[in-house]
Amino acid sequence: MIRAEDFEYHFKPDSHWQWAETVFFPVNVPGTSINGGIYVLARPMLGVSMSSITFMDRLTMLWEDQAYIDNQQHLPCPKSLLEFSLPTGLSVKAIDPLKHYRVTYEGIDDTRCDLEYFALHEPFDVNDPAMCPMAAKRNGATTWDNAFAGHYEHTYRIKGELVLRGKRYAIDTVDTGDRSWGPRAERDNACFIWWHASFGEDLTIHVLTGHDFPNTPKIGALISGYVMENGKNYGITDCQGVQDYMKGLPMGGQLEVTDIRGRKFACTYSALNSCYMAPYPSNTYLQTFMRVNHEGKIGSGVQQFGLSRAYSTRHREAILSRY
Repeated sequence: MIRAEDFEYHFKPDSHWQWAETVFFPVNVPGTSINGGIYVLARPMLGVSMSSITFMDRLTMLWEDQAYIDNQQHLPCPKSLLEFSLPTGLSVKAIDPLKHYRVTYEGIDDTRCDLEYFALHEPFDVNDPAMCPMAAKRNGATTWDNAFAGHYEHTYRIKGELVLRGKRYAIDTVDTGDRSWGPRAERDNACFIWWHASFGEDLTIHVLTGHDFPNTPKIGALISGYVMENGKNYGITDCQGVQDYMKGLPMGGQLEVTDIRGRKFACTYSALNSCYMAPYPSNTYLQTFMRVNHEGKIGSGVQQFGLSRAYSTRHREAILSRY
């Protein structure tokens, strides 16, 4: 179970030097191809952090073709995650941890945002067997070694304003973010898919899976996931799916999940934008903003396809032979 104090740091004096604490706040502009991510990774044992603010609006292989990027490494490490500001212009305040946050950003090129995040449900703890039916089966083993030693997802109602290169967008939407802590290496990480779709406040489907990208378009084995329906979480017990790609970019696919109630949720989806991005240099995220259909209900969601550069180069012949 995740408690309010879990939004704060978890490291100890003897924690591994690679200990990382991450927080990810999403945003999207309904009715457009624009979405973005506000991501902070802190390494308190080293006294540094990084910040990545990206707004995407198109399908492209190049990160720098997207609408806006502010990725900065080796920033001072926040003293607390409950309230902090970085030299990038990003400020985060947990007004009521696990329930209400405010995120503001004053960037460059007439770009800024002022957003509030209101939780729609209890955070989903991937390591709690009472919440996640896959937790006990993993026996503590997760993707990215121990990077998800602590990890939860949270779906939010997001309200506020985004100014992107001088154009204003009123924000009133639903999207999913997460929070992680544990030792995180920056070499030889696994390949995974972090996928979610929301259909208003009452229904969100989220999965974290493996993926054997070089050899198959099929989505890999389920690691964790939930259906959030009417404010309650129902752990997912099975996930099946397949994706289409343009080179490495996910263009769309089909996904079906089964939750602990035995209920099945089938979705088809297509990309509104997609791009390689690299919040830190050793790993790429093929991030895709998706239009999603579930039984005639049209929603939106995000897929982050984690693909380390070491993994990609090790399997380069198989990957290149597919394309």
